[in-house]
Amino acid sequence: MSKVNFKKFIQDVKKLDRVIRFSAHTRIKDESVAEHSFHVTLYAMILADLEEKIFKNKVDKEKVLKKALLHDLEECRTGDIIYGFKHTDEKLAKKIKKISKQFLEDLMRNLPEKISKEYITLWQKAKDKRKIEGKIIEAADKLEGLIYALNEFKLGNKSFKKAIEIYEKQIRKIGLKSVNLILNQIL
Repeated sequence: MSKVNFKKFIQDVKKLDRVIRFSAHTRIKDESVAEHSFHVTLYAMILADLEEKIFKNKVDKEKVLKKALLHDLEECRTGDIIYGFKHTDEKLAKKIKKISKQFLEDLMRNLPEKISKEYITLWQKAKDKRKIEGKIIEAADKLEGLIYALNEFKLGNKSFKKAIEIYEKQIRKIGLKSVNLILNQIL
């Protein structure tokens, strides 16, 4: 455990408090990646419980919570890369994911190897849509973006109207009954 440096790890992840999302948009209220990650984790927990307790699907809730907390952790070093830029080209998206993984691996070197390997694997598979846990993370991430966009719109920022439409379409495409239940109440 000679390379373990919890102080460095904590200092780095604390930077998420200052990484602002939607940085290319005019915003009324900023949202940090730390705030985003908290809400994604909360929504993921609720979606997992709905899927398991209401819709009778088996969900690994520990995995869901860990994946939700880790899903944007590399952004303490990369910043928040704008979705529209990141996904303009499939090759670019894959390259950004590969580089982001390198940044995450460097961050994880500050933790014990057994823990860092687990976290890197969870991060890589966070949004694996072949598993219900991945669908939940994807849905929670998009739901959080939608709720942020709805709040901006409600505050008078009409430039988020298109984002609301895009997020709704993306969320419905995931096909989780739990998130559709929530969408029907918030839209």
